[in-house]
Amino acid sequence: MANLLRPPPAAAPDWAWFLDVDGTLIEIAPTPSAIVMPEELPPLLQRLHDQHGGALALVSGRRLDNLRQLMAPFDPPAAGLHGLEWRDGAGLVGRVEPPPGLEEMRRRLHREAEQVTGLLLEDKGPALALHYRQAPDLAEYVLRTAEAVVRDHPAYGLVVGKMVVEIKPRGADKGAAVAAFMRAPPFAGRVPVFVGDDVTDEDGFATANAMGGVSVLVGPPRDTAARYGLPDIEACRVWLATSAGTHWIPHMGEGAD
Repeated sequence: MANLLRPPPAAAPDWAWFLDVDGTLIEIAPTPSAIVMPEELPPLLQRLHDQHGGALALVSGRRLDNLRQLMAPFDPPAAGLHGLEWRDGAGLVGRVEPPPGLEEMRRRLHREAEQVTGLLLEDKGPALALHYRQAPDLAEYVLRTAEAVVRDHPAYGLVVGKMVVEIKPRGADKGAAVAAFMRAPPFAGRVPVFVGDDVTDEDGFATANAMGGVSVLVGPPRDTAARYGLPDIEACRVWLATSAGTHWIPHMGEGAD
């Protein structure tokens, strides 16, 4: 049984924030496009960003352009697609070019998604994600399918998350993204703080720990490299608001149709 994690400490002025999005800042929805972004959240993150010298980045499986749309008008540094693309503190954008084989895998997974009820293929460009949030019983089938698809393409690996299996080029992960941010302003010289909820965030936790930082798991206890824990997304928002010197007061209509 996983041990209960103690709550994270009070924020320090020299922290550099690295925040996952889905399952950490916002609730996971039946489809990636169906999430609800509380109108109070981007201004809160802007405040936290400003109070820490701009040292706040989103580190997500979503694409950069999607993160920008979700957070507008707040537009922080970010790593998208688990580190396959990024926008640094100076606003410069970089991407990892996908190895050969992506188009063939895309065609195979598209056929699967058309034939299996409850299976959704999200085409992220250099990465492909098979979601089964609408059919949780597909978990083993989706994993077997993804393993079969990448077997002939060793330059690609699998990322297994909550109700999703993602295929992406090897060598990029959230931990590597954090390490890259920490080598340049405004993050360099600060203490990294990584906050996430999923197994896809474990590389981020491990990197923060290795750099003498703070790692925070959002959600129920489980085996994890994180050293601190918050029980749910609402508790995470409250902690972030306190760290920004304010209060989290959610809009009463959040989650309504």
